Amino acid sequence: MSFLYPLGLLGLIGIPILIIIYIIKNKYTEQTIASTYIWKLSERFLKRKKPISKLRGLISLILQCLIVLFLSFLISSPSLIIKGGANDYCFIVDGSASMNKKENGNTRFNLAKDEVEKLISESKNGSSYTIIFIGNDTQILCEGLENKKKAIEILSELKATDIASDTVDAISYAQAYFNDNASIKTYLISDKAYTTKNVELVNVASSDVNYSILNCNYKLHAAIYNEDGTVNTPAKLQVTGEVIAYNDNTDLNLELKVNDSIAATQSVRALDNNASSFTFEIERESFNNLELSILNEDNLDLDNHYIMYDLVAEHNYKALVVSENPFYIAATLEAYGKIDTIDVKNYEEYELATPTGYGLYIFDSNCTPDVLPTDGTIWMFNPTKSISGSGFAVLNTNKEVSSASLELSNVYGEEKNLVEGYIDSENYKLVVKRYTEYSISRNFKTLFTCDGKPAIFTGTTTGKSKNREIVFSFDLHYSNLAMSVNALRLFSNMLDFSFPTVISSSNITSGDELSYSVLPQTKNMRLIAPSGTASYLDCSGSAGTVKITEVGTYELVVSLENGTEKKFSIYSNYPEDENKNDVTVASIEGVSENNNRNGSFSLMIILYICVALFFVADWMVYCYEQHQLY
Repeated sequence: MSFLYPLGLLGLIGIPILIIIYIIKNKYTEQTIASTYIWKLSERFLKRKKPISKLRGLISLILQCLIVLFLSFLISSPSLIIKGGANDYCFIVDGSASMNKKENGNTRFNLAKDEVEKLISESKNGSSYTIIFIGNDTQILCEGLENKKKAIEILSELKATDIASDTVDAISYAQAYFNDNASIKTYLISDKAYTTKNVELVNVASSDVNYSILNCNYKLHAAIYNEDGTVNTPAKLQVTGEVIAYNDNTDLNLELKVNDSIAATQSVRALDNNASSFTFEIERESFNNLELSILNEDNLDLDNHYIMYDLVAEHNYKALVVSENPFYIAATLEAYGKIDTIDVKNYEEYELATPTGYGLYIFDSNCTPDVLPTDGTIWMFNPTKSISGSGFAVLNTNKEVSSASLELSNVYGEEKNLVEGYIDSENYKLVVKRYTEYSISRNFKTLFTCDGKPAIFTGTTTGKSKNREIVFSFDLHYSNLAMSVNALRLFSNMLDFSFPTVISSSNITSGDELSYSVLPQTKNMRLIAPSGTASYLDCSGSAGTVKITEVGTYELVVSLENGTEKKFSIYSNYPEDENKNDVTVASIEGVSENNNRNGSFSLMIILYICVALFFVADWMVYCYEQHQLY
């Protein structure tokens, strides 16, 4: 026998105390009663001649001592040791996305938890429990825990994830436990097929009829007009994709919603485990969101939807061109997109109003500002004066040359993207006839040089705002840039550098890494999951990644220093690999043994019953003494 709280046995001290009290207490008490009562009482005793009255006090003492004895044992929580009567258990619980599928109204994951709880409840006292959970990563939730209630509580808090996962890490952990104790019983609770060794598979999948929609895409076709301006062919939205019926051959009913309104429906024949293509075509020139849905019921709703969002609107920006001759610059911006609004001002208009709220400021030649804007990227062509915080200073303005070629510098890091695709050959070199000499700070990088001097360079302002800058040391009118094929690539790269694409697609698979770019002037970026959980992303560099772990729509909110926000919606799709049920291996190498650990049998219930019985008996004796109930 063992005791969980052996100090509880100190309660046995109460037994000798009760005996001492019994010995020293007065056995008689004075009471005023009627003489007739004494006469009647004596008659009753004479008739019965039962000497039990002499034993009543002793019986009460014995019962009270027994109550103290059993209460002391109860407090100390005794249990009987049963040699070899218990086991060590290791439970590997699959929490991957497929465990969200339903079986008769209950998810497979809940069924898995019920199976583990049943095994724990039916195990012998003294057994130990190790729970390994395969979720967003593999976790050991408890190790060698001998408390059944605590193990079940840990289990009840688990939730299935929305990502694909495997058992590799979990089996490696279980192998380590088996190496230390070859008698451990390992259970894998999953809905997938495994070949096992030294592992008992508990498969909670009874049916697997499921439908899935995947590989969706869209194309917008612009309207075609006649010479008289009438529409020949209207604008068209084409949506394509595939559907799969797992373990079934059926007609799937599809629905297309555009901006949350039903736009079209169709039926597609889906064959067992084979993808069937579909196409929707409707008259539409733009959209905010598209949602494709399978209307048939199956055992998982998560993969019955596919949502796409238009990212163009949030990736567009406003630009301000400050120039006396803005035609070429404005036409270039219009040609390359990303700029949906282009405002033009001359120098006097700009200095008078000092407008703000633009994503891009372009200052041309003699329109160099006295103070730089603080809320956008800055392009400057041939700035003629030094500006506080700009990171460069004018040394010599308008230096005349007959014809000087720009030489490509050795560019590295993020700035290398600015010269991506540049044709560096004699026939395509950029040539200038006049340029300005500058000294630049160390945080600037030179892209091109002219006579060994910086000709095109980039960096950030030295103030708090850290605006991106791209500076040309020459006036566009004194160069061949407008006629060079390299101009096409250079200006395109400059726009991409100034306005990075925050996210390249509105769709991702749950469990994958989302890549994002950090815009200039970004204050913070937060990602709001479908569950409502918000997390702040790392904005210290120019780009980053974050793992997506839920199925549904994420919202990426980019807060800029100028107080504005840009919001991007990303739909996380159900991982299609979770619908495949390929047989894999989940084995533990070695020879199992049968050296069970000692079990225990709790005596608590028996002690509770004994205490209750003795208490009732003592109460009856007390009532007999007080009221002569017999």
